[in-house]
Amino acid sequence: MQPIDATMLERDRWFGAIPEERRSVLLAEARVRPVSSGGLLYGIGDPPNGLWAVLDGQVRLKGYSANGVELLVLVLRPGNWFGDLSTLDGGPRPHDAIAFGETRLLHISPPAFARAAEAQPLLYRDLGMLVCAHQRAALDFIGRSASQSVRVRLASSLAHSTIGADGHLQVRQDEMAALVGVSRQSVNRHLRLFERAGLVELGYAEIRVRDPAGLLAIASE
Repeated sequence: MQPIDATMLERDRWFGAIPEERRSVLLAEARVRPVSSGGLLYGIGDPPNGLWAVLDGQVRLKGYSANGVELLVLVLRPGNWFGDLSTLDGGPRPHDAIAFGETRLLHISPPAFARAAEAQPLLYRDLGMLVCAHQRAALDFIGRSASQSVRVRLASSLAHSTIGADGHLQVRQDEMAALVGVSRQSVNRHLRLFERAGLVELGYAEIRVRDPAGLLAIASE
């Protein structure tokens, strides 16, 4: 089995808060899976196939509007956990989960999680806390979408998407628009203003953050 970088995983706020004995039992049941770019981990409506964490690369959660337009819901980077909701309630997957670039993932299958939870029953509470954290983040996004300007939301999304990364985001402007919750035209207009201010550099299907501190200052307005 490929080695698991437990130290990197423990930097995650959720996983790092789990007591060491429960983390150890969970990791003992985990397996490392390399996935090629574009690989589908699960699709909308699929039955649960376990809990996942990103070790290297990136995973994107995608949904679809009523008229079939693809929407980027969330970009997951190393240390991020996902797949918790269906693992907890046994319901169908609410999103597509797709590897972006060559990706290495930690996978805990439903039977593996059940074995770990049999040894450490409080893992079910831990899993519930992860679901709650994601729900709070979703509610926070809805609240910010209703009360903050596009400029502030875009700056916040760009700044927090690059924390712990190299500042290079491979993302289309329509995908960034879906993340912020506005039209592509509105995102493009604000990105051009950010570029002229030296905050970002725009390329084809990519955004390079030049001044994360400046973006964070705007996000805190």
